[in-house]
Amino acid sequence: MEYRSKFEAKVAKELDKLGVKYEYEAYQFPYTEPLRRNRARCLTCGGSELVRDGWYTPDFWLPEVSNGGLFIETKGRFTAADRRKMLSVISENKDETFVMLFMRDNKIHKRSTTKYSDWCEANGIDYSIGTIKESWL
Repeated sequence: MEYRSKFEAKVAKELDKLGVKYEYEAYQFPYTEPLRRNRARCLTCGGSELVRDGWYTPDFWLPEVSNGGLFIETKGRFTAADRRKMLSVISENKDETFVMLFMRDNKIHKRSTTKYSDWCEANGIDYSIGTIKESWL
């Protein structure tokens, strides 16, 4: 199977080694996220309360774990757009379990002291750095 990154291939190999059943990019979820107010205006009314509809495809679906399944999103780089999208997806799909698996615990941007792990903790999202958490399985 082809993966979009070496990190995704590494995670798949780890799941195979652990004997965990998974599906890769098997599901899509619609989501709506607010656009940044200073970046867009409605041409008709001039309002700034705009939203964007999109589709989110989680990297891995583990159907036989964590009380009904678990979606793992793997990230090397976790941009501001990625963070906004994940918050929207999670808030709109409360019946699903989403977790984040980061390659490294980087800062969210160069001048920030906030790391990916700090952001997840502040937003109540379970995460791991580098490897799959045993508690997810």
